[in-house]
Amino acid sequence: MGFSGKIKLCSAVFVLTVLGSVNLFAAPGFAKTTLTALTVWNEENYQTRGLLLMAKRVSELTNGELELRVEFGGTLGYKGAELLKAVGDGQLDIAEMVASNVAGDAPVLGLRTLPMMIADWDEVALFDRLAKPYYDAACEAKNQKLLVISPWPFGGLWANKDTKSLADMKGMKLRSYDRNGALFAAAVGAQGLNVPYAEAYTGLASGLIDSVITSSISVREGKFYEVCKYHMPIAFATASSITTINSASWNKLTLEQQKALDAASAEASAFLWDEVKKVVAENDQFCYDNGVTLVPVSDSFHAELVKAAESVAKDWLEKNKDATDAVALYDEFMKARAK
Repeated sequence: MGFSGKIKLCSAVFVLTVLGSVNLFAAPGFAKTTLTALTVWNEENYQTRGLLLMAKRVSELTNGELELRVEFGGTLGYKGAELLKAVGDGQLDIAEMVASNVAGDAPVLGLRTLPMMIADWDEVALFDRLAKPYYDAACEAKNQKLLVISPWPFGGLWANKDTKSLADMKGMKLRSYDRNGALFAAAVGAQGLNVPYAEAYTGLASGLIDSVITSSISVREGKFYEVCKYHMPIAFATASSITTINSASWNKLTLEQQKALDAASAEASAFLWDEVKKVVAENDQFCYDNGVTLVPVSDSFHAELVKAAESVAKDWLEKNKDATDAVALYDEFMKARAK
């Protein structure tokens, strides 16, 4: 099914809502307002499709009085790490951004990517529910309003050998791309090597590295399945994206337009939660169909990984001890998931 078909299917779910609520949000007599909304992903990425859905729905709900002009890819020249500041400064009205990429401006946005902290989608939902007020405050401090928190896939372990225990990871040459990854590699007895994504295929093929931690989306896009034949779905970590709107851009909207944008954001969030699971399943199956063997992760192996990752969390919390909101959210989540 193509992009337009997916949007039509998603929109069909809400057709009765559209018919019954257009007049609620539309306020005839106001001039048309157009806001620029940016994502750095290509048109086929599900995050882009979520933003396009938001734009479609807010236009429908306001009878075209509020339009989002969606820009995707590199059209405006912004990089992911620049987006929180760009929205806050008013260079962009709206942007979707990977939260951990902009955590330099607000460390609490990077907490969710601590390794082995979140085990499944239920815990993702729990974390995001607890995180929302903290994210709201962080965004408000950066002159913007949070519209959507959207999920990215879990990272799995993809290796050239069947890996069923911590002992199997000893000496593994594991690609790591940040401090947390390098510390985790050391904690499990592996050798963490900083290899750019663009060079990972060559690294795997040459033996420079023998394993990566990533999602099946990246494995498929990078063709790692050709040179990395075992998948251990360890649920290493899962990032999130946030979509925000500049405070001045929000405040200039009518109350009806604000309600419509909130409603469209909620529909986009629901779409993204459903879509990420579909995308992961499709890409996992593609890899299995192309020679990768699924190796289930035992409870004992998972427990070993969680224990090893505790030192990484301790390091991160110490490094960010002045970010009291991040420390408070970590404590709140850990208590809630233990219940």
